[in-house]
Amino acid sequence: MEFLQAREIQIGIGFVVVIVTLVAFILFSSKKTKGSIDPGNFKQFKLVKRIQLSHNVAKFRFALPTPTSVLGLPIRQHVSCRY
Repeated sequence: MEFLQAREIQIGIGFVVVIVTLVAFILFSSKKTKGSIDPGNFKQFKLVKRIQLSHNVAKFRFALPTPTSVLGLPIRQHVSCRY
């Protein structure tokens, strides 16, 4: 471990660690996927499936614009439907 004793090598290793940490932070924290829904704009989605659960309850399944799209709705939230 004598090669780690030189001051220049320690500074170089520290510099590399800081740069790698900053690059990883920027790459992983800046990409937020935008959802398919917008609270200010009403969008139409194709109804794929409707399952009647009881006389007054139904489960609806809608298609998103693309297969890789995400809804973007937080957990335990709801959407409003117009017909």
